[in-house]
Amino acid sequence: MVTPRPHFPVIPQPRRGTRRVWWAVAAAVVGVLLLGAGAYALARPQSGGSDPTGLLGGATPGSTDSSVLASGSASASAGPSVSPSSAKSPTPTKPPGVSGPPVKAAAGKSWKLTFAEEFSGSDYDHSKLTPCFDWNSGDCTSTFNQGREHYQPSQVTVSGGTAKLTAAPLSPARTDSACQNGRCTYKAGLLSTARPKATSGSKYLYAFTYGYVEARIKFPATQGFFTAFWMLPTNPDYEYQTEIDILELLGDDPSTMFMTYHYAGRDQSYTPNTGKHNNGACAVKDYSKNFVRMGLDWQPDHIAWYIDGKKCGQFTNKAQIAKEPMQLILHMMVDNNWQRRWNVGLTDPTLTRRLEVDYIRVFQQK
Repeated sequence: MVTPRPHFPVIPQPRRGTRRVWWAVAAAVVGVLLLGAGAYALARPQSGGSDPTGLLGGATPGSTDSSVLASGSASASAGPSVSPSSAKSPTPTKPPGVSGPPVKAAAGKSWKLTFAEEFSGSDYDHSKLTPCFDWNSGDCTSTFNQGREHYQPSQVTVSGGTAKLTAAPLSPARTDSACQNGRCTYKAGLLSTARPKATSGSKYLYAFTYGYVEARIKFPATQGFFTAFWMLPTNPDYEYQTEIDILELLGDDPSTMFMTYHYAGRDQSYTPNTGKHNNGACAVKDYSKNFVRMGLDWQPDHIAWYIDGKKCGQFTNKAQIAKEPMQLILHMMVDNNWQRRWNVGLTDPTLTRRLEVDYIRVFQQK
């Protein structure tokens, strides 16, 4: 039996029509039927005529549009092992100089650091992060939203205090129905707190309900490359009623930091952005020049987005706020359908670009 696949981060955009498109991951289905490889499924539909930058599907800021992403099989022969220890990681120690979230804790509570990967060694902690997405059944993961990339563990390296997620041309190309025109022509890096292998019975490496999450990243401002930092429920059935996009950024425009919450089955959305060149209460400038801190405060009564400690906007419909545990995903896509629809797709297929990550942290109120 084929299990439906997840639908990823929705990408906000200026208002345009809405529609949903169901993408069938044909190759994955065949693999399941012939090899019993587990849950290879199809991407969910999208409504409307616009295509946001959501990984599992895109939605225009303030609209109900959400696009679908498909993921396929991929070889994980190169790079670090993806079988982290099943033991629970100890409570992280706050690094020197870390003051905590830019928002006060509720009365009688204080912020406690519950997850931290500082990338201070020669490799990331495999008990905290995996280089593949949750539907990996042994060969990692392919693109979301019909991009060009196949994610490979070898494309995640750590040195000098940061993780490097590199997207580079892949030769020979990989045949995969998830990719644009059925061929993955790029290899790329991804980090998530998902299950290292969906078919092995492994648990999610990290999940949390409510807290402040922040990553300090440096992304490339190059047309055709797409940075995504987002959250999905920890649902092994890949049925996602909500999705929180902390950041979705199209490389041609390093000034617009798309921030979106998708709810009500991801048919509705909220964003501080009102189209391009608008970040709510936050500045509009070229954020690619230096590292930028992207933060999100998720609490029972609000979801608020922060750029470099400044609150950009918040969602306050308490009845619609996600209550289930979430996983974290950070990666770079190449030439996905949202970019192509906006005519800002990849123009030079020989380019190599790198997303750099200084840290990923989660604080919770205790």
